[in-house]
Amino acid sequence: MINYLLKHPELFQYAIGITFNQFNQLLPKFSKALRQAETKRAYSFIRVRDVGGGRHSTLKDDTDKLFFILFYYKIYPTFRFAQVLFEFDKRNIQLWTKFLSKVLFAALGHELALKQRLHRINSFESWILEYPELSEFIVDCTERAIQRPKDNAKANISHNINQENYYSGKKKHHSVKNQIMVNPKTKRITSVSDTVPGTVHDEKLFESDKNTLYIPPNSVDIADLGYLGSNGINPHLKMILPQKKPKGKELTEEEKRNNHKISSIRVKVEHPISYLKHFNILSQRYRGKITNQEQLNLPIKTVACIYNFTRPPG
Repeated sequence: MINYLLKHPELFQYAIGITFNQFNQLLPKFSKALRQAETKRAYSFIRVRDVGGGRHSTLKDDTDKLFFILFYYKIYPTFRFAQVLFEFDKRNIQLWTKFLSKVLFAALGHELALKQRLHRINSFESWILEYPELSEFIVDCTERAIQRPKDNAKANISHNINQENYYSGKKKHHSVKNQIMVNPKTKRITSVSDTVPGTVHDEKLFESDKNTLYIPPNSVDIADLGYLGSNGINPHLKMILPQKKPKGKELTEEEKRNNHKISSIRVKVEHPISYLKHFNILSQRYRGKITNQEQLNLPIKTVACIYNFTRPPG
């Protein structure tokens, strides 16, 4: 498959979500993260064979491995179908997917990470200099469909899963949710929250998102009516919301114009979310375990990193 695409590089973005040039730019970062992960794995247990011994991998080199994990995220084939495409057994598909997903995030994680404060901030001006990406942002939530979880006590006694906690009446299916912050100037994704059940209200998710702790004074947030009531959550933050239509009344022409202006700015968060949904692992029904928080977070945070990687600052 990849040999054919190398002859037709214009087709790369349709198979893996990024262009051929972007793939080549990402490859050295991926290779560095892969060497580190391979070294850590090689010496993490008592070995029977020397390092490098045994059968050679079907994924022969770094190019094959990067293509494999990007293809999996973009197309999201079942393991059986991936077995047909890549010509090695289902169990190896599972192992490679688990291993390379972490490697890909290790290569790109810096694209999404807020700078970690290593010293005390003594003034408001210094705080803004530390976190300029949060001085103005747009916030919204996105949902992913999941398979209906089992909620019988015997099957989930250690996880306490309740189907009702994951059923979204708005989407009419079971789902999980993430909150996304976008900088309206750079159009880059500033942060992605941890994954929560689909029934968690946007306001509650905003309140619990640890990234809100880094919001500097006099920051501005543009949100939709799902965040109505969030104004008092952070005293440093001014939240701009559209005007809600009064019950039994109509909005004034001025209020309609203001709402239209807010919507024209908020659309900048819809574009990144739309990009994320181009990767089928985020748009199709998620088939992984919802009891594994890392496994839930990894796809959406990795694809957000890919989005930022394709849109460098400035």
